[in-house]
Amino acid sequence: MNQRMRRQLGRGLAWIVIAAPLAAGCSSNGPLASTKLAQAERAVDEAQQSGAAVSVPVELRTAEDKAEGGGTALANKDFDQAIRVSEQAAVDADYARARANNERLKKMADEMRANIQTLRQELQRLPSNEPSAPER
Repeated sequence: MNQRMRRQLGRGLAWIVIAAPLAAGCSSNGPLASTKLAQAERAVDEAQQSGAAVSVPVELRTAEDKAEGGGTALANKDFDQAIRVSEQAAVDADYARARANNERLKKMADEMRANIQTLRQELQRLPSNEPSAPER
């Protein structure tokens, strides 16, 4: 082997040494992307169960769209994009669930205030509770 061929072989081997871990790193993101997508889908389901579709439909739809985008990216083997979009979907779904829970709690608090007001009004209508003389 002459010196020129050795250099070319050395460069080729160097590229293989550099490219192999990069390729392995990309392929190892596949299971992580699948996990992130599953987490996002679970978060979207929890948001739906919390009533987000009724109280905060826009936020829920955003989360659903991003989860769908994560699935598309995963199918296209764009694992980094799938991870990123799935994480965003999970955050958006958690936000939708929190907003839905907040809306539900606000409604309950408003109902409690109304009930308390009604009870106060009824108490004011009752005759005074002064002790009366005992009957004989």
